[in-house]
Amino acid sequence: MVLEEGFGVEEFTHKYETKVDYNLAEACCYSLSLNDVYKLTGEKFEINNDSRFTYGAIDGTDNLRGLVADLYSDEKVKFTKDNVLITNGGIGANFLVYYTLFGKGDHVICVSPTYQQLFSVPKMFGADVELLRLQKENGFVPSVEQFKKLIKPNTKAFILNNPNNPIGSVMETDLLEEITKVAQEHGITIISDEVYRPLFHSSDRVPKSVAQLSFDGISTGSMSKAFAFAGVRLGWIVSQNTDFLKAARSKRHYNIISISMIDDQISQYVLQNKKKILQKNKQLCLKNLDYLSQWVKINEKVEFLDFPKGGSVCLIKIDGISDTQKFATWLAENKSFLVVPGETFQCPGTLRLGYANSEDDVAKGLEILSKSIDEYKEEK
Repeated sequence: MVLEEGFGVEEFTHKYETKVDYNLAEACCYSLSLNDVYKLTGEKFEINNDSRFTYGAIDGTDNLRGLVADLYSDEKVKFTKDNVLITNGGIGANFLVYYTLFGKGDHVICVSPTYQQLFSVPKMFGADVELLRLQKENGFVPSVEQFKKLIKPNTKAFILNNPNNPIGSVMETDLLEEITKVAQEHGITIISDEVYRPLFHSSDRVPKSVAQLSFDGISTGSMSKAFAFAGVRLGWIVSQNTDFLKAARSKRHYNIISISMIDDQISQYVLQNKKKILQKNKQLCLKNLDYLSQWVKINEKVEFLDFPKGGSVCLIKIDGISDTQKFATWLAENKSFLVVPGETFQCPGTLRLGYANSEDDVAKGLEILSKSIDEYKEEK
């Protein structure tokens, strides 16, 4: 029987997200409609109404894969459609990577805290997973020395998350290159969940993708977070190693067969207009993060675990509230306000806030949270 752990964050948010009035558990940038993109870009989405709804392009259309490849190409490394495999969301991309690579006897290192799938699913396939705990003194990114100490003869992969969910910390290129060098010396594959990758709104430089740094590096991404189109359920795997992608494609036949033709076409439309969409979403993150920062400053009982440099989420600590699972449940059930308890991210005593929702939702949500902190303490 396959070992399957309860998926903490998804189970908690699923219970409440359609029932609350204000949702700062949301990790995506404020979702867009097709009309929103049209108003933003002047480019209208068009579909051929005579197209028959077959399985479509099994691997994803050539144009879509080419558009994804462009996201990762730079002056040194040029990706093509052959370096891209389309999947059912970023979660499908990660699952397929682990399904392809891991089995009994493999040792896998994974950063923590991070999205639970990244360490729970490798266990399902029989891997021995060891967590590398991110430390404040290292800026909540892994150090090379931490990585070296965990390496074993059977270490197969090191799983990263950049920008980090839930902290918002960012691994810069220099660090990624050092870690990649060590990994190559030991035959270890670097896998990076980069679903928040374009959102480096508060970082000095845009770090390179893991897929750019080595032949065997594997990056995953999606339409959900930075592009604000979670509803199309489309993600991807990118690597220079086409043999790995061929193996993943073979496993994929058991996984999804193909993605929706509509999802493919909408994703092409969005990626063709990526510049204006990303610009809008980065500005939204910056504006809301500034508002959140001011809120933290005037609330003496609240502090950031670490100021987020990328992505759309962060962790906060509240003085006097240690059981944040209970507090988050109380907020959802009594204040119709949803945040994520840090317990679901291996960070008890914290709350994860998403700050890329609408400006109004962020402002009203934080107002509710301010009033609720003292009220909750009094009740308890």
